[in-house]
Amino acid sequence: MGFSYVNMAGPLSGLPPIMMILGQVSSLDRRGALATQDERLAAIAAAAADVLRRTPYHAVRAGDVAAAVRLPGEQGRSAVWLYNEVRNRRVLVALAAAHAWRDFPGRADWPGPEPIASVTAARSAAAAALAVIVAFHRAEQPLMTQVGYGIGDISTAEKRQLAAGRDVTPPRWPVSGWGRVAAAAWHGRCNVFTDFLGPVLRDCAQSVTYLPDADAAASAARLSDIAFRTCLADREGPVDLVARGLAALWFERDLTRLAGTLPRDLESSEIALAAVVRRRTDPRAEANANSVVVRVLLEAGTLHERCVREAGRTVSLWQDLVAAGAADAGAKGHDLQRLSDAASHLGLAAFRYGDRVAAADAWQLSRRVAEQDLSHDVSRVARADTNLAGLTAEVEDGPGAADMVSGVFQTRLGLAERRPDNAPAWRRLTVTARTQADIARAGGRVGEGVRLAVELLANRQARLGDPAHADVAEARMVLGQALLAAGHPVAGRRYLEEAADARRGRFLAASYRVQEDLLWLARAALVLERPQTVLDLLAGQAAGTDWFCDQVSFRLGYTARRLLALAASGLGRAEEATAALLADRERLAGQPLDDGLDPLAADFDRTLGEVALLRGDAASALATLAQLAQAEARASLPRPARGWTLVLLGRAADQLGDTARAAECFMQVTELGTGGMDPGHPAILTARYDEAVRRAAAGATREAADLLEPVLDRTLLPHGYAAVGEAHPLLARARALAERLGITVPASVTAIDEASLDIDV
Repeated sequence: MGFSYVNMAGPLSGLPPIMMILGQVSSLDRRGALATQDERLAAIAAAAADVLRRTPYHAVRAGDVAAAVRLPGEQGRSAVWLYNEVRNRRVLVALAAAHAWRDFPGRADWPGPEPIASVTAARSAAAAALAVIVAFHRAEQPLMTQVGYGIGDISTAEKRQLAAGRDVTPPRWPVSGWGRVAAAAWHGRCNVFTDFLGPVLRDCAQSVTYLPDADAAASAARLSDIAFRTCLADREGPVDLVARGLAALWFERDLTRLAGTLPRDLESSEIALAAVVRRRTDPRAEANANSVVVRVLLEAGTLHERCVREAGRTVSLWQDLVAAGAADAGAKGHDLQRLSDAASHLGLAAFRYGDRVAAADAWQLSRRVAEQDLSHDVSRVARADTNLAGLTAEVEDGPGAADMVSGVFQTRLGLAERRPDNAPAWRRLTVTARTQADIARAGGRVGEGVRLAVELLANRQARLGDPAHADVAEARMVLGQALLAAGHPVAGRRYLEEAADARRGRFLAASYRVQEDLLWLARAALVLERPQTVLDLLAGQAAGTDWFCDQVSFRLGYTARRLLALAASGLGRAEEATAALLADRERLAGQPLDDGLDPLAADFDRTLGEVALLRGDAASALATLAQLAQAEARASLPRPARGWTLVLLGRAADQLGDTARAAECFMQVTELGTGGMDPGHPAILTARYDEAVRRAAAGATREAADLLEPVLDRTLLPHGYAAVGEAHPLLARARALAERLGITVPASVTAIDEASLDIDV
């Protein structure tokens, strides 16, 4: 049934031409325009709720509702005014329901869910919120029955337009709670409970993975309408039972679609653990059950902060069992093995989260147990040494990490050769091989890093066969990282993209692996001087959110924010970038950083100096970078990071006219190439180019030419690539400078994929 304007006091039935009744708008109606649309909808909602509570639906008259409208300083409206505001009964009844819901004591007193620490708690929180909605339906059953009648009502005017083949144009509603209810009701949906459910469902979903606010609102809107229709259909079912059923529906329909099998797997492991804990009769079973929770969390890669806590508890349980002692020697050996494994898992979770101190402590515990208590368990000692070597390479300069991982590789190679068909032995060997490639890249030995990464990919492809296998994709990612570090951003980007595409289909979108892949692609875009690509890559991603920093990896999350700020400065928004960097740098103080100078903090300080240069504040850049360079030298951070700091410091000094200091910085960068870092590392080549520019400006053309020679050289190096890729901006600038100076520029290389991979077309 629709609004009737033949008889404004009569039943709401037909709709004659609107022009016939426009003259009936009173001066009172014109005064109503002073109220905002949101205020008018609120007043209509109150009036509609009042009328529908005491009048059967089909006896409700438009004039009765309009006359009940109350706005400040006036009262009473016409049916014409009411039609112009709501247009149909669907909107009218939805507004009435929204008004009743806002006044419902259960909603008003709702404290919100407690912090959600598990999937089990998430299910309970969702059910508790839905129980409030079901209770509201029970309390307002007569009104909600009326709403059920009206939510599908189509007016005569709408029917005529649809019959004529014309779409009915929706009105424009305010951006507010009332407006959202009206907009949904126009399409026959009841979104009355959306704003209430949205935050609850977001928190529940984030017990397993990231859910943006917009997606949470969309999910809440669907569940609001489903809950409304369910309560209309089941008016007598127990409130808790109906609420749990609705929660289960949301879990299976929305959360499973978002997070795959993770919610079920994690909830199952939580329930099993809770059952063992309740009995308190078998500590070993409790430790094993807790280990299952840790494995599920590690494989998902979305909740490393929780995984650290669960893994720490697992380690404590096994330590208690070992301390208590077992009468059976076999049982004691089993407990020690599980303790070593649990400590290794704790180290991995802490490392991914970003707490390197906790990771090192856990891996050292794992090694100590394997070495001392398990009579030098070769495999477990090798595992701990591999992890510790990779960690050391990220925070310290020197050959220690490379020597350690080389020894582990030889040990595992011997084990694998004795058992060539043993898959676990090969897998352990290839994990160490991957760590070798990472250590070479981190230490600035980029040529060796590329060679090792190429060998890693070839070995995994030959062993596994499937090019889409997760381990093959990981090897592609390692090769892409190595090529990027070696000055071949386009060649590296190809491998990074292939790996990211394969891993995106295997892991959750908000997981550590997928977000890490995006950050490496962002780094490639920055090297190629395409800041807008960085913003496009990271737009809407989880990596830069507070949730990711808190739950998945603060180290990866703050890196994402730093890259976004650097990209913004590249687009001319240096002031905005500086403010963001300073705010994040301050927040870093609350994170579990390394003792002394943490590399993440150093990255932020270096980026602050770089952004200061971009905004023309060379003095500020010089002060920041000079302090950082001294701190990095004292802390003996990896050489590539120190090299880039000195490059930026030299530029700041040059802009301030301190050519002597700029030259000194150049010399310090080149000296890094005499202690293990490749002389063809992009940081050293960049320093050579910057010094060449300064020498050319001083008229020393011959010296500038000598400095440019390694940058321009197209000779293939042992890893099969030239020093710098064809598409690298550094090479383009070096060639332009050489042409201005009249220096012969070597021809481009065409071997080993350079033509196909490293020319950006």
